[in-house]
Amino acid sequence: MKHKYIIIVLLLAGITAIYTSCHKLNMAPNNQSTVSKKEASVQIAQSLVGIFNPENGGFDFKSGLSMPTDLSLNKKGKIKVQSVDPQPQCGAKMDTTIAFNLDQSDTSKIDIWAKVKYELTCTNGVPSGVTANDSLNMTMAGSGFTMVLKMGENLILRSLNPGVEHAQYSFDGPVNYYARVNYTKPTTDQPNVEGTFNYNFKSIVVDPTKAPDFILSGSAAFSSKGSIGKNVWNYKGTITFLGGHKATITIDGTVYTADLMTGEVN
Repeated sequence: MKHKYIIIVLLLAGITAIYTSCHKLNMAPNNQSTVSKKEASVQIAQSLVGIFNPENGGFDFKSGLSMPTDLSLNKKGKIKVQSVDPQPQCGAKMDTTIAFNLDQSDTSKIDIWAKVKYELTCTNGVPSGVTANDSLNMTMAGSGFTMVLKMGENLILRSLNPGVEHAQYSFDGPVNYYARVNYTKPTTDQPNVEGTFNYNFKSIVVDPTKAPDFILSGSAAFSSKGSIGKNVWNYKGTITFLGGHKATITIDGTVYTADLMTGEVN
């Protein structure tokens, strides 16, 4: 599977991702949410956009299953894993870390750390899947804001037709996202935002030939907590993937429909 780590220049439109869920958030008494379920579902939808969009630092799910064998750095700010061996050996492993910083000016700085670890699995000598453990930690400072992004993925990916190039595949496992955006002068329209999103994906089916609608089906359980200004949320629920870049988010029996390309919720 090809993975891309691309330095995010602007990711302030919504909350995205997280590796540790131990970060303490200021919650209301008894964890009572003051952010509505719909507004929280928007944050959840936007985090899913980040997870499934390789430009936000995660897997490039739509590239299909392949074993990456080297790392390259693009001076324009792109870090990516490239697959150059079309016939890797069964059991091939990769375990490496990436550290990178970019000072664009006195007020614009980016620091990124990532760990990439995966192994090619086989069935009867035929490549049939990948086990992947990735983590990403990024801090960014710009004019008037600071941002922290953390993400961890621990996934098992299985081809539904081993040996066939670009075959559909499924994946299972947890993905954890954390993000914090602080403004030097926060306002009502531009408040400080912080959120944690913990997902456990189950039987997600992917067709890499159908981008951008490459997620066909599957489900996930989630828990999420965070704050928007002085308001907070703390919710658990489920997600059902419908295909056509749509999914339903269910919180306490209330169902919302999310667009996995835009993060919009109805």
